[in-house]
Amino acid sequence: MLALLEHPNLDPVIFWVKKPELALRWYGLMYVLAFTAGYLIFRWLQKSGYLRIKPEDVTNYIIVGVLGTFLGGRIGYVLFYQFDKLVLGKGVADIWERLRLLYAVWDGGMSFHGGVFGVVLALYLYARKKKHNFWNMGDAAVHIVPLGVALVRIGNFLNGELYGRTIADEAGKPVYDADKLPWYAMKFPTEHHDQFAARRLREALERDYLAAHPGVDPDKIPLDALQPLPLKPEVWGQVEQFFPGRWPSQLVQFLFEGVLLLLLIWLLRRWFKRPGEVGCAFLMGYAIFRIPAEIIRQPDSQIDPAKAAELGGTAAFLHALGLTMGQFLSVVIFLWGVGMWYYIRRRISSEADYSAQDRRSGFLRETLRDLPEIVGLRKPKPADTKPTESKPADAKPSA
Repeated sequence: MLALLEHPNLDPVIFWVKKPELALRWYGLMYVLAFTAGYLIFRWLQKSGYLRIKPEDVTNYIIVGVLGTFLGGRIGYVLFYQFDKLVLGKGVADIWERLRLLYAVWDGGMSFHGGVFGVVLALYLYARKKKHNFWNMGDAAVHIVPLGVALVRIGNFLNGELYGRTIADEAGKPVYDADKLPWYAMKFPTEHHDQFAARRLREALERDYLAAHPGVDPDKIPLDALQPLPLKPEVWGQVEQFFPGRWPSQLVQFLFEGVLLLLLIWLLRRWFKRPGEVGCAFLMGYAIFRIPAEIIRQPDSQIDPAKAAELGGTAAFLHALGLTMGQFLSVVIFLWGVGMWYYIRRRISSEADYSAQDRRSGFLRETLRDLPEIVGLRKPKPADTKPTESKPADAKPSA
């Protein structure tokens, strides 16, 4: 039998800039890499003629996209995953505590679906201000988004968060015995749904700290000494038997919502000529990949449909639909993509279709060729400073 998959057990912090306020974390690094790659892809799309904006607008759109992603992602998380607290006031004392949810990014993080709504709105408003074609901007953006999804899922995996459901036996009970688990199962040291396992780990961490610091008051053990990552092998050996095997759903989502969707978008761009079609395909494709992935992903505890009788509110709503929150939101963006596709195909577009050259130029070859310009070691060629939508020199002015 193949051995179980093992969690990387890395420290979430790569290095501290200043303790305890500022640090570079793996999760944050994934966002930095995603937006850096986004800049390179946007610049290539602009130079190849696919993205119909001026070179100097590339950076502005990346900044707008970053703001839309983070604001939409955080607001979306609070609206979708903390609705009972924010709107219904469940478990919160006053209005100020509700508003605190909006900026308490350490409590729950962000929602991908909220990020999609946020970045679409941000791009729409900025494109309208600059008098650019929004559909063209959307097509360019979805060349990047699946890559960002893939990188963020890696960050989720390294953090040991958003893990999958427990793997159960024939009676529906979680399996703890490693010998009875399939090879793809994983035990996460960050487990918090199984409270018994989490408590045993905390006790083991306390014992380990007190053994290394004799005489210390147990009530004064620093919190960072009780964090599950990174975990000493000898400590994990004491408690591993109490942890259930789970699906590594972050890796499944990395593969389907990230890698495979990215390949699909970059293949479809060769065939879809009308501006907006690729963007709609992304919305529908993401939903198609996300909905089945939710089957093996552990729902957020505060809105778990399986606990509808206990939790009420959002959990009861999802239970009535037979969906998780991720599935429900994916259905929404699927219908959104279908509706926009229908609109695009029916409308008379004033925007020219993408040419064969626009749709088939090579990213790696052209980006490597232009790398000295990108990093500032070579000045752009004069032709590179002209907007791609400029008219021929002999064109007559319109009446």
